Amino acid sequence: MMRSFFNAVTGLNAYRTWMDITSDNLANVNTIGFKGSRPIFQDVASSVIVGLNTVTNTMKSTTYGAGILVDSTQKLWTIGNFKQTGVNTDLAIQGRGLFIIKDPVSNAFYYTRDGQFRLSRDGYMVNSAGFKLQGFKVDEKGKIVGTGLEDIHVVHQPPPKATSTINFLQPSNLNADAGVPAVAFDPTNPASYNYKYTVNIYDSLGTPYQADLFFRKTATPNTWEIHLRSDIDPATAGYELSGDWTVSFDPSGKLIYNNATVLREPSPDGKSYLYYLNPAALTVPTTTPSGGTFPTNTDWRVYVGETLQTGAPTPGNPISNSYINQYSADFVITADQNGYAKGDLVDVYVLSEDGVVVGVYSNGKSLPLYRVAIAVFSDPEELIKKGANLYASISTPTIMVPGGAEKVRSGMLEMSNVDIASEFINLISAQRAYQANARTITATNTVLEDTINLVR
Repeated sequence: MMRSFFNAVTGLNAYRTWMDITSDNLANVNTIGFKGSRPIFQDVASSVIVGLNTVTNTMKSTTYGAGILVDSTQKLWTIGNFKQTGVNTDLAIQGRGLFIIKDPVSNAFYYTRDGQFRLSRDGYMVNSAGFKLQGFKVDEKGKIVGTGLEDIHVVHQPPPKATSTINFLQPSNLNADAGVPAVAFDPTNPASYNYKYTVNIYDSLGTPYQADLFFRKTATPNTWEIHLRSDIDPATAGYELSGDWTVSFDPSGKLIYNNATVLREPSPDGKSYLYYLNPAALTVPTTTPSGGTFPTNTDWRVYVGETLQTGAPTPGNPISNSYINQYSADFVITADQNGYAKGDLVDVYVLSEDGVVVGVYSNGKSLPLYRVAIAVFSDPEELIKKGANLYASISTPTIMVPGGAEKVRSGMLEMSNVDIASEFINLISAQRAYQANARTITATNTVLEDTINLVR
């Protein structure tokens, strides 16, 4: 009889715990990135008596239960609904990963689904507690240049950068129907070339200079000369920056690879190869009138195409992805360069899916700075709640960059995954179960009282 008392007490404790968990879920129904929990109930066996019927050769047992206990709580890792906020630094993860943030005081790492980040006074992306978002440093093409995690830091005022790269972009076309100029090339004579394109370049102090690219068809079929000229110092006669190259196209209009004027440069991924015109044909001034400098000619690149094949292309074959083509169509030249003057930060945003943090500056440049890092745990139950939407873990997660299964959505936040209707049902179920166990205590007490009264 006393056993029913204690069994009912375990029920009261268990369903009180269930109500505690449910109330916590409901209290956090609007907490960004919150993951609801549920209790894991287990029955408790007091004693088991097992017997054998020797006549029928069958087993029989008598079990005395000792009630119920809450073994643990389990976090529910379903993804909550996304809410658009319009804030560029608000982030959400489409996947099961978590953001990695670091406490600047203890240097401890924490994990969170809460993507409410902002830019601090010092240019770091931080959460409301000042913990710094972690990512991988990238170059101006968005490729990761390091393997270690770093604090994502947006420079407010990047220093000037001298031009060292001219990159042709698609669409760029040299008109196959153009005639061969009758006179020798002369930058001052428009009759000596077929087309001219102008781009601004910068020295190390950020001083801009006009650079002209001249395109001249030769008497050799499908062959063109490209001339680069820039008058860096108007007080001095001639062109201080100059380069002359010859390129050829195959009958399909694609630029042809060769190992003399068009060279290959393996990219860090080992598969994609960039092609550039021979920098040895380039003359670069040592100083500029402003006192700045340019990189040496061996550090210059003029990119004209790329290919995805793993080995070196065969000389004479076309480049699979030629930036400049030769078709029977109008001249169209599009090019960019990597130099810029000093700028001030105007805005910062994060590209959706790949999680690249981009700084927008007053000098017209949008510079990729970092890629947000994502931590993925094989067993999310290893994560320990620390409060403030943070988790800690004693195990090492897999560190990934966004893309594929784990995508970053910018300008969005993940809401709590708590379902109010389900939690109300749980609340009613816990309440009724608590009442039933309380009634068991009342009933047991009545029976015990009747037993005592037998001796009266």
